[in-house]
Amino acid sequence: MRKCLIMLLLLMAVMILHAQSAFNIDEFTNTQKYGWQNWEDRINYRYDLFERQKLLQIYEIDAQSIPGNLVKSAVFPGWGQFNTKQYTKGQIFMAMEIGLLGASYLFYDKSRLNYDKYRTATQIDDINQYYHDAMVPYQYSMVFLTIAAAVWAYNLFDVVQTTEKYNSDVWQKTLKTYYNAPLQITPDGIQLQF
Repeated sequence: MRKCLIMLLLLMAVMILHAQSAFNIDEFTNTQKYGWQNWEDRINYRYDLFERQKLLQIYEIDAQSIPGNLVKSAVFPGWGQFNTKQYTKGQIFMAMEIGLLGASYLFYDKSRLNYDKYRTATQIDDINQYYHDAMVPYQYSMVFLTIAAAVWAYNLFDVVQTTEKYNSDVWQKTLKTYYNAPLQITPDGIQLQF
């Protein structure tokens, strides 16, 4: 164990010494690898980077979180679409889920009533009839529940696409208003462009 530890320390020391000798300061400080030919290029790049950072800060105020909208739509279908200003889609998903789950519940309730009659029946004809009367609504209930699960899954898929489109539109709007507005409110203060 002690020999392995000593060998590991020696190996690390050799690697550190080799790394120090292999470091090329000229290659590290070469600004032409970034496409900068002079100091003006560096200043322009720095200014452009600063402007994009300001735009990102403005954008993040209005942008929607995909995981946040996904969780909202998982809990209550259509909620994520409401957040992204897609009210019609949100209402459609919400109405479909409520309708499908309600229909599933009504058929299941009818099935349970007939099943209770089946359990208390004593005549063989009544037993067969009540069992049949219980199974048909139960099957309809399962069909509506399966469709509701498929609509719920598609709702989750759609909310991701809707949020991405909303964020893209917010970014385009941010760019348009930032570059076209003579008076800008930025994280650094108020700017007036001529």
